[in-house]
Amino acid sequence: MKKRSWIAFLTLVLFCLVLFPGLSLAVTGSPRDLEIQDRTDELDDVLRIINFLEEAASLWREKGHFQGLVAEFSQEQVSAFFKHLFSEENPTLKSLRLKLAPGNRVEGWVILDLASQGLSGDRNLYFAARVEQQGRRVRLNFSSLFLETQRVQPEIVNALIDLVARVRGLEARHLDDWYDLPEGIARVETGPGSLLIYY
Repeated sequence: MKKRSWIAFLTLVLFCLVLFPGLSLAVTGSPRDLEIQDRTDELDDVLRIINFLEEAASLWREKGHFQGLVAEFSQEQVSAFFKHLFSEENPTLKSLRLKLAPGNRVEGWVILDLASQGLSGDRNLYFAARVEQQGRRVRLNFSSLFLETQRVQPEIVNALIDLVARVRGLEARHLDDWYDLPEGIARVETGPGSLLIYY
């Protein structure tokens, strides 16, 4: 296998593991201070969503029905939340940014740091998808997926997921799999730069 193909293959495998396991800054302070502030802000965003999900689940268990309320989170908060979840599973995830648009449209940019895998440089992954929902189950229906500038078919990624899952003895989770919404959440919807959660 040519070196370039091998790097693309490894990057796709890592992408599968990251996504499916079991920008402007103020010009004040030093770069280290800005980095610490960014991490603090990111952690605040993550905790805001985690606390909300715990509260929605608690209300559901206590009252036995949805509350008829809507919570709104910015795409920056949602990006921080998913970056936190995925980086817990795989430290190669360097960055994850989502762009949310009306009509349940989502675009994403993922940067993987592959230095720990013996590869130099970062790898960029881009995708566009639509959030689909049936009952209380959701999935992403991918319309495009790119590794750097090369378009990749979702079927190829699903095949790689199968391969990695088989080698690791894990259940395969595909790009187009359905996922249950968290307890207490009735549905989700995207708006301009935001995620609306009905609970």
